[in-house]
Amino acid sequence: MGFRKLMMIAGSVLCASLPMNAEAAVIVLGGGFAQMCYEAARAVDEPYSAQITGSRIDVAPLDICSIAISAGDLTARDLAGTYNNRGVIYFSQNMFNEAIKDFEQGLRHQNEIGELHINRGASMVALKRWADAVPSLNRGIELGALELEKAYYNRGIAYEELGDVRRAYLDYMKASSLKPEWEDPKLQLTRFTVRKKP
Repeated sequence: MGFRKLMMIAGSVLCASLPMNAEAAVIVLGGGFAQMCYEAARAVDEPYSAQITGSRIDVAPLDICSIAISAGDLTARDLAGTYNNRGVIYFSQNMFNEAIKDFEQGLRHQNEIGELHINRGASMVALKRWADAVPSLNRGIELGALELEKAYYNRGIAYEELGDVRRAYLDYMKASSLKPEWEDPKLQLTRFTVRKKP
């Protein structure tokens, strides 16, 4: 039916991803490497190497996140958020299977973070795994994650690809109502014609 951008969320709250210049709302994780991983996930639109304080060695954002994860000093929630943030970085590099693995690892540590569910679903949409994406997106919506407009938008894509045009339309409508200034859902809605049943 036309081109649709995939929207993703990052952080403990969720999504810093988006190669589409979307805003990011990511969980704040304290200091050290976890904080640097958070900052790297927030800046996925601008790939760079972050310099570790006091070091002359540049470390790639994925490596910073991996160091934070392996340090073993994070709470379960911060560990889940760091997996989410690393998953966002993988997503931004079109490494969707790796992103899904990190989102799922984060969910093993903290299953009630809606952003992890939504990011997992967004990654499945990116892989065209439409039917697999819907339950993850549903769960993230149920948990009341931040940036719900992205969850509805991604679920709209999945529903449309599954042939459920009515639900797709309603999800694009919901995404648009949650963030009226966002143009992508409005653009999708222009492709639909609504008719009343006789």
